[in-house]
Amino acid sequence: MAWDDKALKTARRFATALQKTQSYGEDRRQAYQRSLLERLVRHARAEVPYYETRLDPLFGPDDAIRWQAWSDIPTISRFEAQEAGDALFARNTPAETGGFMKDTTSGSTGMPLQARVSGLMHLMSASINQRLFDWHKINMDDATGVILDEKKQFPYPDGRDGDTWNLVNPQAPAYNLSVGYTIDQQIDWLTRKQPDILFTYPRNAQAIIEAFQSRNLAPSFHTIMVHGEVLEVETCKIITSANVRVIDRFGTAEIGPVSGQCSQGAWHHQYSDVCLMETVATETGNLVTEGRGQLVATPFYNYAMPLIRYKNGDLLDRSSEPCPCGSTLPRIDRILGRERNMLTFSDGTQIWPNILRSEYEPFLSVRQFQFIQHTPTRLEMRYVPDDPTRPVDRAGFTAMLQRALHPDITVELTRLSALPRAPSGKFETWISHVKPQDLAP
Repeated sequence: MAWDDKALKTARRFATALQKTQSYGEDRRQAYQRSLLERLVRHARAEVPYYETRLDPLFGPDDAIRWQAWSDIPTISRFEAQEAGDALFARNTPAETGGFMKDTTSGSTGMPLQARVSGLMHLMSASINQRLFDWHKINMDDATGVILDEKKQFPYPDGRDGDTWNLVNPQAPAYNLSVGYTIDQQIDWLTRKQPDILFTYPRNAQAIIEAFQSRNLAPSFHTIMVHGEVLEVETCKIITSANVRVIDRFGTAEIGPVSGQCSQGAWHHQYSDVCLMETVATETGNLVTEGRGQLVATPFYNYAMPLIRYKNGDLLDRSSEPCPCGSTLPRIDRILGRERNMLTFSDGTQIWPNILRSEYEPFLSVRQFQFIQHTPTRLEMRYVPDDPTRPVDRAGFTAMLQRALHPDITVELTRLSALPRAPSGKFETWISHVKPQDLAP
């Protein structure tokens, strides 16, 4: 987006403050978070119909906040947020939060959420990105190519030039192309624009790298910054095999930035200075401070549509290990994606699938694939073959998946010339339509 001088100065001040808050100790961070939360919940209670009584457990008789009752506030799921509709929108917002913009989540689940996002959230997001750039020592004079837009605002063949991508050098070249064009068209655009850094989705990045390699061409970019999908090990290996660095980001349209990859490893740091992030056990809803849990987020700066203890379905592996980079921001060891990606079988067993393409190669030729779990026992693999003439060992492939996942499954193979993406341009390797609560008792 383009920035006026006032917005740029505000975002730079925000970025300077974030350099300090990333080193806060636990007690100081909690005090900082509560100062931001108090203002948000008082605003929500006064101005947002949905929260008029929902936040009552948090307030004592004298209107003082009872922080020990924070977890008594019910979580709000993505479906509940959709059902609430306009009741989640603030009647009025503080002038300093910059009004709001309308947004829509990508709807890769088939269920987009209509959102309002405070102008202050956009400034915060830019400041958070700047801190991530600093972590990874990104050159602020580099040119960027961005293939993320889902609304077809930047059409092929030229896209659009001129957006500001960093706060240090607003004049750094930036090029935008809407996602959804063929890989050949994206390669053509990238070859003409010659960006140093590419922003896109992980699987789109993989397809671009594979296309460059198949042409025996080297891309102009040395770094790819990805978000919007889970960054899988296989995708990361393919990108780095081209001597291209990959940096992962995690966030959503309605929550904003959630975490960014540490410069010292594959793990992430939670952005706990702009959003309160809790995790709860999927089965019980109890708080989880270590290990796997479902994200419950409260972003501090969205006054237009406050989301207080919002559970969007993403699963995380949290860690209490200190980080060698020196930041005290909490660690996320792994981002697993949405709960819908967890496979659930007939006996109630659930598993997060983690099978590499190299494990399929003895049985069939695969260039691209996607698994759909239709029922607890029926699994479909949709795939694009790398060598269409090579025979398929269906029995061996099925036996391998039964060993890796569950012995009761049957496997269907559907060969395609191309795999469709969601309307947003995003792609998910594993999708399950089975919910644990749907299983017979």
